[in-house]
Amino acid sequence: MRPVQEEELVVGQPLAWPLFDPAGKLLADAGAMVLCEAQRLTLLQRGFVDPALCLVEDERLLADDVGEPELPPPPLPPVFGEVRALKRRLADAHMQLLAAGTPEGALVVLELVTELQALVARDADAALAAVQLDLDDGGHISRQVHAAILCQMALRARERDPAEVDSLMAAALTYDLALGPIADTLNRQQGELSAQQRRQVSAHPDEAVMLLKAAGVEDPLWLDAVLHHHERLDGSGYPHGLMGRDIGDGARLLAVVDIFSAMVRPRAYREAVIARNALRNLFMERGTAVDTELPGLLVKEIGVFPPGTVVRLASGEVGVVTHRGGNAACPRVARLVNANGTFAAVARSRDTREAEHAIVEAVPQARYQAFLSNCARFWADGPQVRSAPNRPAPAAAPVVLPAAAVEASAPTPEDAETAAG
Repeated sequence: MRPVQEEELVVGQPLAWPLFDPAGKLLADAGAMVLCEAQRLTLLQRGFVDPALCLVEDERLLADDVGEPELPPPPLPPVFGEVRALKRRLADAHMQLLAAGTPEGALVVLELVTELQALVARDADAALAAVQLDLDDGGHISRQVHAAILCQMALRARERDPAEVDSLMAAALTYDLALGPIADTLNRQQGELSAQQRRQVSAHPDEAVMLLKAAGVEDPLWLDAVLHHHERLDGSGYPHGLMGRDIGDGARLLAVVDIFSAMVRPRAYREAVIARNALRNLFMERGTAVDTELPGLLVKEIGVFPPGTVVRLASGEVGVVTHRGGNAACPRVARLVNANGTFAAVARSRDTREAEHAIVEAVPQARYQAFLSNCARFWADGPQVRSAPNRPAPAAAPVVLPAAAVEASAPTPEDAETAAG
């Protein structure tokens, strides 16, 4: 075998062929995504390629060139990669909108609404996990994509008109548009805001509406939700201090998902708030600051432990929530860490309705970041059926993880039994 080459490892691109460690153990299969720079460097240091496999691939490509029958179309790209690409395009659209005066940015936003709806329809669990686990942009763009996904799920549950869904998802993708130029500074800042920063924050809903109108946006639902997403039922919000029914339904929904998506992301002055605690905080604000019904609807749609949440089980194992269940508090979990604290080479699926695997607590994602570097494959097989509360969850095939970015540990007896089977 030969060492893998620099040009064969590109962040955000799938591997052309399998990678092995020096002992011949599989590190990552062909088609696995290189998710981050840390993973790329680890694979570059440890990865080897079997030239025979490369030769087979080269011969297949050569055969295609000389007129061999076409291969079946490739599977749809993983949702994780699609969400990341969508975020990059949204960032570009924001730049166009901030330049003001041209409609291109608004048109791109509407295109992204359609694409995001298709991704969520394909696999909502993967879409939720992608925005929960991918924190590489400081949160500004991810928060708005996260908000749009949550809006879509809530509005779909309420069976709202498709045009209303489009409008409010577009609002979710642009509600913090005017904060873009100072978002990184605000996210890194630990002290109090300056007087100028407070003015910028207070004015950002009005400024965003001005920018959207300059780009030709005339949709009243879109503009109203952006303008009033910081209004609160008790009149304590801004920019206009509206109260109660003076706040439109779209703005009420956007307010709830904005608060939630902000809390679950880290800031320089605090760690990320665990999703369960963020939802609890929203429940405490029902009827005073936020809509009475929407926090409950959000829990029903995403669960107490949304996909992407890292949890500790009664068995002592640590895993990541992969799929929601029929019971909002009992999702499916993929094991990442064994009960003895070692890396789980086989990511067994756990049904958290079983006493042994019941969720004890959610734990900070940052503490287990190394174990999450290749977890996008948990959603590679597409959506799972949400089990009814009184029906056991369907068994899932174990997923074998590469040891990239973590030190390999001795397998547990259960791992050995799974591998042998």
